[in-house]
Amino acid sequence: MLKIQNKAFTLIETCVVLFIIGLISLFAMQQMHNYRARQAERLFFERFEATWHATREYVAVEPHNVRLSWNQAEHTLRYTSADPQYRNMNVPIPVTLICVNPNAWFNIKFNHDSGTKPQTLICQSKIDGHRYEYRVQMMWGMLHVKT
Repeated sequence: MLKIQNKAFTLIETCVVLFIIGLISLFAMQQMHNYRARQAERLFFERFEATWHATREYVAVEPHNVRLSWNQAEHTLRYTSADPQYRNMNVPIPVTLICVNPNAWFNIKFNHDSGTKPQTLICQSKIDGHRYEYRVQMMWGMLHVKT
């Protein structure tokens, strides 16, 4: 009598393979999410520095004052001025960043005839706890202290 051998996978083997593939893809998706969130933070700080320098140059030339504030409700940085160019210009903040010292962010004024008070602006990432520190220097300058 001829014996027929079954060369297919069993249900348990198939479930184990699918479980392992699921774990690997879950890990990969989490890493991709973290990578995108870190990129969003990096792009935020690049845009923040660009708008900071543009505002500083604008105030040095134009007789208008500009105020920078952290809008917690909308999670944005808001530049406000009497000039229509800076009336409610917003820079969105990634949801992964929190403001460590919110009082420092609420009273930054770019004055045409004087500099701003020296202070340190600190944000912290919810992803890995990384701290970003920016030191506001006299005469509207900014020094990137630590990332």
